[in-house]
Amino acid sequence: MQKAVFLIICLVSVLHLHGQRTQIAIDPRDYIDTAIVYMDQEQYGRADEYFMSALDKIDLLSADFCYFFGKNSLLLGKNAQSIDWLNKYLELKGSRGQYSKEVLGLLETAEERFRNEKPRNLEAADVNAKFFYLNTIPCDNDQPITCPVCKGQGVIITKDKLGERLYKTCPYSTNGVLTCREYNLLIQGLLETKEN
Repeated sequence: MQKAVFLIICLVSVLHLHGQRTQIAIDPRDYIDTAIVYMDQEQYGRADEYFMSALDKIDLLSADFCYFFGKNSLLLGKNAQSIDWLNKYLELKGSRGQYSKEVLGLLETAEERFRNEKPRNLEAADVNAKFFYLNTIPCDNDQPITCPVCKGQGVIITKDKLGERLYKTCPYSTNGVLTCREYNLLIQGLLETKEN
């Protein structure tokens, strides 16, 4: 009798631990980490599956997720999607982010590829709806909005290899501010850069 009770207690404990592991596996960070591993192994399709699974489970968007997902999208040839996510990274981190310099190069490549694509019926990317198109702001008044790329400075400051400061006029804002319409386009990755 005591052995049977002991076995039941052990079985319940094992099932409880298994349930906790299942909950841990649902953590979106696990999906993101796995996606990055597949990306490093050049298995971009598998990485995309894990990014999409993470996207279904996250509510708060991290800049690193935008970078990795945007880069993987570019490597898969999903240029429009890549542009959206890489722009979202710049919106969140500006020019001072860990990957900002690389993102600018990736964006240039994605935009060039997008322009060179043959016209075809591009399906609306459902993946963008959660964080781009539904997260635009209402334009009820004419108040200017601080540009998230240059943080209202109107200038993006970087450093060269010698540590000298380089100044570049913000390609999106006018004196560091955007109109509501421009801001919404920026969030969606559709705002064209200004002609300098």
